[in-house]
Amino acid sequence: MNKKIQRAIEDAFTSMLRSDYIPLKDTDKLIRLSEYYVDYLGFLREIVGESDHLIVGRRGTGKTTLLYRGLIECIRSWAGNDDIAKSKTLGIYLDLSKCQSLEDTTSKNFSEFEHVFASELYESIKAELLRTWPGLSEKAGLFTKIFSSKEITAKSETTNALNDLSEVLISGVLRTENKSGKQKAISSSEVQNSYKEEMAFKAKVNPEGRASTQRLDSKKDYSSIENSSNISYRLNISDILRSLNQIREAAKISHIVIFIDEFSSLNSDLQRRFSTLLRKMLGNHSGVFVKVCAITDNYSLGSSIILQRDLFELNLDLDAYVERSGNLGSAMNGLGRLTKNLIRERVNSYVPGLKCEDLFEDFEYSITEISKAAMGVPRTVGIILKQAFSRKLNESSSGIRKSDIDYGIKYASKAYLSQFMGSCGTAIPSYYKDIWESLIEKAIAERAKSETSSSHFMVLPKNEIKLKFFNMFFIIHLLTQGRTTKKEKASRSLYCFDYGVCLENNISWGTEKNVIRQQRFAYDKVLEPFDKHFEKVVEKRWKCSVCNTVYQEKDLFVTGIKLEFCPKDRADLIEVISDGYTQFTEEEIKIVGAIRSSSEEDELLARHVADDVGCYVQKVAKFGEKLERDNIIKRKMKDKYIYFGEDE
Repeated sequence: MNKKIQRAIEDAFTSMLRSDYIPLKDTDKLIRLSEYYVDYLGFLREIVGESDHLIVGRRGTGKTTLLYRGLIECIRSWAGNDDIAKSKTLGIYLDLSKCQSLEDTTSKNFSEFEHVFASELYESIKAELLRTWPGLSEKAGLFTKIFSSKEITAKSETTNALNDLSEVLISGVLRTENKSGKQKAISSSEVQNSYKEEMAFKAKVNPEGRASTQRLDSKKDYSSIENSSNISYRLNISDILRSLNQIREAAKISHIVIFIDEFSSLNSDLQRRFSTLLRKMLGNHSGVFVKVCAITDNYSLGSSIILQRDLFELNLDLDAYVERSGNLGSAMNGLGRLTKNLIRERVNSYVPGLKCEDLFEDFEYSITEISKAAMGVPRTVGIILKQAFSRKLNESSSGIRKSDIDYGIKYASKAYLSQFMGSCGTAIPSYYKDIWESLIEKAIAERAKSETSSSHFMVLPKNEIKLKFFNMFFIIHLLTQGRTTKKEKASRSLYCFDYGVCLENNISWGTEKNVIRQQRFAYDKVLEPFDKHFEKVVEKRWKCSVCNTVYQEKDLFVTGIKLEFCPKDRADLIEVISDGYTQFTEEEIKIVGAIRSSSEEDELLARHVADDVGCYVQKVAKFGEKLERDNIIKRKMKDKYIYFGEDE
């Protein structure tokens, strides 16, 4: 195997880590994505359809890839092909995690937040149109005239601008039709008056978007008359929808789809504000439809938006897949087919002519083991394969061996577990570590009772909240709801431990329903001691200002008198108002965990964190600066910044 093929295989496996590493202007990579994409749930038709959708799933389940694939389908719909999307469907992609200006509005009023979001959306619309129809760049001031206030819209120049834009959209050259030749030039009609407009959208620097108009009327006479007017306004969602509707009608567009990614990257306050804006966009009667992506259990739509009425949910999570499959056995077989298709399509796309099976010494074994380890998360498949292939190259074996696959599985599992452990006590409450230890101890104890598997367990619905972070970090997986034991008919949710965790703890893996439904795998009693942490009304707590020991208020009473100081060192006690953990988003929690679980010797780079967490390198760098200022992590310059835990 030569170096060129090796690099191509590495690129194929790396492509599973993150789809948004692909620049939207990179036509070749987008076309390749459309070739290897596996629509295993059949959601592509709905994602480009005329409905508003909420796409949910754990990080790494393919939400962004689905949006990218939908965007490609929208672009293709203009080429006259009989594709999934209706002819002339316009797609717009907006990544909220890149809208830094939104975070700057947290302490400001709602109208300013709306203006900043509308400005970000305006920039995304403009960028998408220019990417897809490069001929539009020849139309100076075109977008400024269309996306303007109601007062300016009344001017004839707006009509002319819409005509110009529609002409390019209808007859202009799409970027996907000819990637190497010249773009077709589209001539513009000359405006026959001296009307001038200026508009500036500078949300990142100055959220005050301004527009001004100036009309000059003069005649060749002894005297001249000059009239001028200035109009200032804030861009809002109504302006965007109105302008999009005008574009749709002028260019005879079927409908417009706005793909909004990374909703969960917003903090809780910004999510609340965004939901209010989203409500204005849903059912807008302008031919504009919204697709919003969010992380499972890490988003809030508020009370004004109702799922399956205002937004229809598309769920990429494992439990939804099991439900669609009918039973756990069928779902596991389906995951095997999914894993096989994911690998085969990537290899065929990146290394044409190479038979996928030839990469592995035992292809079927590899597929079975990877599918159990990934549990429907394509990013985990990529991590396992990348590590297995790297190990294979280092040891110069003929193919990826069973031991390489086992190594990749354990590597991915340890990475997820390390992220979890690193976040405990800093980004999430420390008692989650105790819950995890209790769960593992119980599973190991059940393993010792017989030779049967103890990889699965059940809990009552009230205990699901205690397992949220474990599911988020992929160290356990929610399989289905509504399971019962043989002795008790109470409805429980079925979980399983991560396959890598099972391998590390010698826990046998199995899906035999007569085994996992046994009463001994109901783990509610294991979770009972932690009920106090999840009570709605929590007893007051106090923390020592020196040793940081936290006391329940009831523990501070001595002979009926409450102590005002720490019994250990007599330092002042400070009331704990809240845990303070809600300040972090899901993405930030994983970044904290990844960094704090590393030592200085690991020389952890922002790129490594981004790959493991599934976020942008820029996010790691910027958030890392804040964490260092808050003394949560350490940074040190060694050619590039390296990151490690605060304890040296």
